[in-house]
Amino acid sequence: MRAAVVPSVSLARGVALYVGAVLGTGILVLPAIAADTAGPASILAWLALIGVSYPMALTYAALSQQRPDTAGFSGAIERAFGPAWGAVAGWLYLWQVPTGYVIPALIAGNYGASLIGGGRDAAFALGYGLVALAFLLNAIGLRVSTGAQLVSLGAITAGIALIAGRALGHIDPRSFHPFAPHGAAAVGLAAVQLFWAFVGWEAITPLSAEFQRPRDIRRASLLAIVVVGVLYLALAIATVGTRAYGPGLAASAPLVRMAAGTFGRSAALAIGVAGFVLSFAPINAYAAGISRLASALARRGQLPRWLGEVTPSGTPRRALGIMSVLCLAAAAAAYTRHWGIADLLPLSTSSFIATYVLSMAAAVRLLRGRLRWLAALSLAACCTVLIFVGPLLVWLGGVGVCAIACYRLLAMRGASALSSNGPTTESRGSAGRPAVMLEADIRAE
Repeated sequence: MRAAVVPSVSLARGVALYVGAVLGTGILVLPAIAADTAGPASILAWLALIGVSYPMALTYAALSQQRPDTAGFSGAIERAFGPAWGAVAGWLYLWQVPTGYVIPALIAGNYGASLIGGGRDAAFALGYGLVALAFLLNAIGLRVSTGAQLVSLGAITAGIALIAGRALGHIDPRSFHPFAPHGAAAVGLAAVQLFWAFVGWEAITPLSAEFQRPRDIRRASLLAIVVVGVLYLALAIATVGTRAYGPGLAASAPLVRMAAGTFGRSAALAIGVAGFVLSFAPINAYAAGISRLASALARRGQLPRWLGEVTPSGTPRRALGIMSVLCLAAAAAAYTRHWGIADLLPLSTSSFIATYVLSMAAAVRLLRGRLRWLAALSLAACCTVLIFVGPLLVWLGGVGVCAIACYRLLAMRGASALSSNGPTTESRGSAGRPAVMLEADIRAE
């Protein structure tokens, strides 16, 4: 019997988790990448995606409030389209996690390695040291990990505000001319590149049941939009205004060049520390969210049920253990095959976009009034971006087929066990729909 989880997420901790999940390590490299693609006009792409974040964040918050559930967005898709599609969404999200973790780990490792003059080996070791720390903190308990989130978020916000604020005072107006040197189409391409920087609004939905006050879910998401939007836009303007971008610079820590131009060469040390610390926020937030999602999917019959076991305090340690092993395996593959961020980013981004499409489609069906229109707007935007993933649509389709096949197999086994042994305490009342979580299960989480 699972013990009820005591809600431990306050408004402040909720904002920290949202900002940590969305802000991410993309802020360390994407402003320079987008500026290199579209020039000063890349600022328009940032503005557009900040605007799209408003309906997406509110949609996810509304789905969480409608039914707090550790399955998060996957649970919403299941309510809208049935358990098979819930399984597809969950699998799409989980299978991008191992490679997705390599990206912030490498960014963190590169910044950390710059502090000690290390190379590729040091970058991998330092980056995955952060990954191990995040999983360890979450295994100890959510209150410990969100406390660490608040500390790291404070350091992140202060560091970026200092760098961007000082850099804004050194802007050269001539840097904005010509404004769109590569044309309007390049702005659209920059928006596609920047989508990764705005992924994360779904990551905290599995923790919705752990908010102390349900209304704080919406408040936390709105406050997070403001924080993320201000930080992203300030850095984008500063990057363009100080010309802290160019071919090859994005991969070698563009913030170092920006800080060096405003604070001097000694700032490189501070930027290395800030980059390393910043990377902990999304790694920590996703460790909390994905483990609870995997556990919830297992209890729904969409993954092996032994993976759904939680401790008396509600910590899904089995799911945390399995996900940590998969992440380490992905790191080993990236290391031996010399994969870089550019090689791994499309795989993770395509899975994210696909889950967003399914989530927004579910929201259109489940929500009403103004929220339904916001969901429709978000759905249209996500479908537009999905077109650009190209051949990876085949990979997404393959994951979906495997998810449905696994769900059907587990459902057949559950039905066979039920007919042979009769209803058990856990299955009684759910025969005929083994993958649907009962209200008692939801409350018990």
